[in-house]
Amino acid sequence: MKKMAQQYFANSDPRVRPDLTVGLPGTIDSSTVTADSSGKKVVLQGTPVGATTDWLSADQSKGTTKLSEFTGADGQEFAGVIAADTDVTAGDADVTVWFENVYLRQKLLDSTVVAALQAVAGKTPGVKLINR
Repeated sequence: MKKMAQQYFANSDPRVRPDLTVGLPGTIDSSTVTADSSGKKVVLQGTPVGATTDWLSADQSKGTTKLSEFTGADGQEFAGVIAADTDVTAGDADVTVWFENVYLRQKLLDSTVVAALQAVAGKTPGVKLINR
């Protein structure tokens, strides 16, 4: 994953309709996150994530499906977006992944997250950026 911005854990809810959003727990693979200049590995709220398999269908009793930043590369399956800034400096972390009926206000997301979502916009069913 790319280096992330410096402002951590100042989340406000960027969703237009939180009551309609569907989310489930997931696990971020800390080995895919690059540390920033202070040595922290933080994945920002709204970051699109994915895996090499469909994480919703994968049998978790056979091992946890770990998620990493979704870039739309061949072989990657979109999972959703991270619900809150998550520090993975100490290792993998459990997160909430929003994946259905997710309407996000751009102005409440970090600019790097907006750019990442715009870059994969055609490959993120269930997630839409709103410029309001």
